[in-house]
Amino acid sequence: MLGTHLKLGLMSLCAATVAMGAAAQDVADTIYTGGPVLTMDDSAPRAEALAVREGRIAAVGSLEAVMALRGESTRVIDLEGAALLPGFVDAHGHVAAIGLQAMAANLLPAPDGRGNSIAELQDILRDFIDAQPERVERFGAVIGFGYDDSQLSELAHPTRHDLDAVAADIPVYIVHQSGHLAVANTAALALAGITAESEEMPGGVIRREADGKTPDGVLEETPHFVALGRDPRRA
Repeated sequence: MLGTHLKLGLMSLCAATVAMGAAAQDVADTIYTGGPVLTMDDSAPRAEALAVREGRIAAVGSLEAVMALRGESTRVIDLEGAALLPGFVDAHGHVAAIGLQAMAANLLPAPDGRGNSIAELQDILRDFIDAQPERVERFGAVIGFGYDDSQLSELAHPTRHDLDAVAADIPVYIVHQSGHLAVANTAALALAGITAESEEMPGGVIRREADGKTPDGVLEETPHFVALGRDPRRA
């Protein structure tokens, strides 16, 4: 009888040990709460808390359900009202364009701007120079953003000559609404090292004047990005 009791006692102890081990495995390393958890799941787009264990999401849901995974070693992080989002891998981002647009003259056509003709683009750039000389001096150039040849009355791109009429002594560079091409004045072309002798760049086009050699100022794709990357302050 004693042997039977001992056997049953050992079995109970083993079962308790297994249960404790399973419970330990369920304890979260970290719990996030105190702010909306955005799940990107249409059926339950928001949750109150999220638990992480060994670098993986262990639970997401109500505060009560997630806090059930809290143990003595669990770190609880208060989001203080901030939103918690999944990590994103952005293979095609335009973050830099936000900064570019913030420092540039608004050349967008109506209703977002008044850039509906080449003459209006010139006026906008002149007004920009007059209103923000410190910005022009700081960057050593005049930058414009958002013109669209398809919405200009001329249905054509401006040229370097059009931009030279705005300012010939400093680089003037206006970026198309698409972000994939731009127009440079003569000073900006010189800064970029783009001349009549420049060869075409793979993946892009340097538009030329009637002689077939002299750049007319319009740079598509590769030469545009090369020119955009030049810092006039280091010329």
